[in-house]
Amino acid sequence: MNNHKIIRNAKRKVLITGATSGIGREIALRFAKEGWDVFCHYFSSEEKVSGLKNAINGFGVDCYLLKADLSSERQLKIFVNKVKKFKIDALINNAGTYVVSRHFKELTLADINKTFMVNAFSPMLLCAALMARMQKSGFGRIVNISSIAAKYGGSSCSMHYACSKLALEGLTKTLAREGAPYNILVNTIRPGVIDTDFHKKFPKDLKKRIALIPLKRMGAPSDVAELAYYLGSETNKFITNETIAVSGGE
Repeated sequence: MNNHKIIRNAKRKVLITGATSGIGREIALRFAKEGWDVFCHYFSSEEKVSGLKNAINGFGVDCYLLKADLSSERQLKIFVNKVKKFKIDALINNAGTYVVSRHFKELTLADINKTFMVNAFSPMLLCAALMARMQKSGFGRIVNISSIAAKYGGSSCSMHYACSKLALEGLTKTLAREGAPYNILVNTIRPGVIDTDFHKKFPKDLKKRIALIPLKRMGAPSDVAELAYYLGSETNKFITNETIAVSGGE
């Protein structure tokens, strides 16, 4: 069976959701640097995605921009139908949302539903749509970007976020078993405190939070991107069904 050889000689394509964020952007650039065409999903950052496209094109590869609000059932369906027309070799489920920092006693069904739509339900539908084609080609890589919140359960104000990331990690376990016979490897990356704009949107006492990290500093988006590329490319030949923390020792 020469599926692996065919893939190596073909033009490789990766789909990254939430590609304009700190981590998503670094992952997109990392794949582009290695010669992959990049499908960049985004929602509202028009200026950021334009700059990202130029940066990706600078590596001599193609960049496709796909806009969708993954919390909208209608837009999610349109997005899934669009991407499954392409031959995607790797999927990085990076898009995530916190929605609101609110005590679990005050959370509304809308808060919870929107969080799960973006963090768990959209990856489930994307994986379902893309795995059929990956199975036919005999190659596929899926990397789900979770959170250290899934390990600790989050705080009283991030229950919905932590639970949605746990659901995403459960997806990895299911799909890893399903994909193994077809050379589809599925893994989770669990970032810790990474230096991104996320912390500006939901401010906290970062000094106290960083003090809890054995390495006593925040990670960089590139720390996550390096692992995402390794797990999401042909470089990874034997790692599947794993949850790997990039968290400075937490």
